[in-house]
Amino acid sequence: MLTQRLGLIYCSVLCLSFVSCLKAAETADLIFQNGKVITLDGRSQIAEAVAVRAGKILAVGDDRDMDRLKDNQTRVINLGGKTVIPGLIESHVHALRAARGELIQPHQELNSVAEVQAWIRERASELPVGRWISVPRTDITRLKERRHPTPAELDAACTTHPVHLNAARKDVLNTRGFELLGIRGTGDQLAGARILFDERGKPLMLEGGSAAIRKLIPRESVSDAETRAALKRLHAIYNSVGITSILERGSGVEEYREYEQLKAQNELTVRMTMTIRQQLRSAAAVEAFTKKLGLITGDGDDWVRVGPLKISVDGGIHWGNTRLSERYGEKRRQFYNLEDADYQGDLYYSRELMEEVFEAGQKLGWQMCCHATGDGSVNEILTALEQVSQRMPLAGRRFCITHAYFPTVESVKRSKALGVCYDTQTYLFYRDADAINAIYGTDWVNRFMGLKTFVDGGVPVAINSDHMNGFDPDHSMNAFNPFLAMYIAVSRKDIEGQIFGPAQKLSREQALRCMTTDAAYISFEEKIKGSLEPGKLADLVVLDRDYLTCPEEEIRQIKPVLTVLDGKIVFDAAESGRE
Repeated sequence: MLTQRLGLIYCSVLCLSFVSCLKAAETADLIFQNGKVITLDGRSQIAEAVAVRAGKILAVGDDRDMDRLKDNQTRVINLGGKTVIPGLIESHVHALRAARGELIQPHQELNSVAEVQAWIRERASELPVGRWISVPRTDITRLKERRHPTPAELDAACTTHPVHLNAARKDVLNTRGFELLGIRGTGDQLAGARILFDERGKPLMLEGGSAAIRKLIPRESVSDAETRAALKRLHAIYNSVGITSILERGSGVEEYREYEQLKAQNELTVRMTMTIRQQLRSAAAVEAFTKKLGLITGDGDDWVRVGPLKISVDGGIHWGNTRLSERYGEKRRQFYNLEDADYQGDLYYSRELMEEVFEAGQKLGWQMCCHATGDGSVNEILTALEQVSQRMPLAGRRFCITHAYFPTVESVKRSKALGVCYDTQTYLFYRDADAINAIYGTDWVNRFMGLKTFVDGGVPVAINSDHMNGFDPDHSMNAFNPFLAMYIAVSRKDIEGQIFGPAQKLSREQALRCMTTDAAYISFEEKIKGSLEPGKLADLVVLDRDYLTCPEEEIRQIKPVLTVLDGKIVFDAAESGRE
């Protein structure tokens, strides 16, 4: 049978033990029946029906088991054979940032120099002459040309406005923009900047000097009320793709209070766990920050809660400063316009300083989290944790590394011993794998986003988007459609359909667990969410096709029919006009 090949079990008496122990008064508010319910419980069982009461799952089982849970107040939804999955957990977003950014300038995904030029021309037509134009974030790994646009190309798009584009830690401006900075040719300087000139002595780009650029480009602001309204719209879009919980992966106490206010006004349609980000550089700083903050991991409730304390240990593959275990070499240095022949990437914390900060945070009760994209930075973190583990137990601390794009069997083995877990972003593989293959090489791309290495090594890993700009689920920075994320994990295909590192493919169930049970685990929430079991939160999604059996290419096309949060429907495709 197909379900046996998938390692799943149909169980006709799945719910009998649950239902038999229910009191007669425990009737359901809502029952979904005549469906295919992927429970993701410990035995990967599939059921036909789910009963909900007071925001929690009352029972899971066969249709006939639900009869005793009904009364005249129970709403029954006939699924008509549709598939139900647990509510999806988007474990790495910057939703507040995206909401504010969309108000200031809507994001548009740009894939070539020609598209950049077309966007600039359109923007110039909307703005008064002389106003600065800032191009939406555009990574050179994702441009067809795989390079920065030149000032001449920006001039070809617009000469009436100064134009600014930032990518890979370099700023490119059109001629008018460079002139406003006082840069016209060889010999001109800008404080804190390295200026790259072409063979004619004309400026090409800047490395550094961002303070001078910020002074020239007016900062636009939006009100708290506008931001809150935009955030609610974004949360509704999350609901429309099946997301019921998010982890804000790098914010502060003000953002946490914003979510508390939404909850108090009963305006939240996602559950939120907040990662507090602060580049603390001593044990004393950790202690002082924690005291002033007045929060610690676990504070809050099922709607709004405090997650880990996060520091950034290295840079990124898009910026050209991810910390590697080897020198960048000529090809990578040329691509990122780097000078140092010995460069391995940036490391913002020494091993000794990491030890100090990790130990201080965990003594105070923090779950700790690190931004680390390269294998070199991950190795340094693991070594620091191994030193800390000699002085205090780390079991159960669930130290989390976010990104970790190039895992190895050895690093995963060390992580398993330390109880370290991970979250990583499949959309980056989708958009960047071909560039990684060309710039880093075959060995690197084969383990880029190496999900199977984590899973086979028994290390929990969540997949997510790192969504930071835009409201389009499929075309944001970065796209947050969870079914696209799972399709990438299952297929190992990039945006052009090329397969890199096929040995890293996950099964469909494994990919789904990376957005449910494993995503719940990394935030200590696996007892209340991530699977459909009695007593857990009634967060679930009804799909328009069978995730487990539809053709592989259709996984990314899956659309939710209903999204249910706390036992209430927060998205209905029929009402949205999508059906």
